[in-house]
Amino acid sequence: MGCCNTKINEKLLCYCFNISENAFIEALKMDKGKVLKDFVIFQTKHNYCNCTELNPSKQCCLKDFKLLEKN
Repeated sequence: MGCCNTKINEKLLCYCFNISENAFIEALKMDKGKVLKDFVIFQTKHNYCNCTELNPSKQCCLKDFKLLEKN
């Protein structure tokens, strides 16, 4: 799993911490998705993210984590 080594053609899930959708999907398959999601939740709660500047949608990515978990 390479959460922080995204390839150019991979879609980012979390722009603040460079976590790709593929990395999160692979983590879910290995029953490790909670670790990545909890990391982002912790960072968000402590204002270590910068979604409004880094994410093209200008919104937090946590809703996108939930969507991938459902699929």
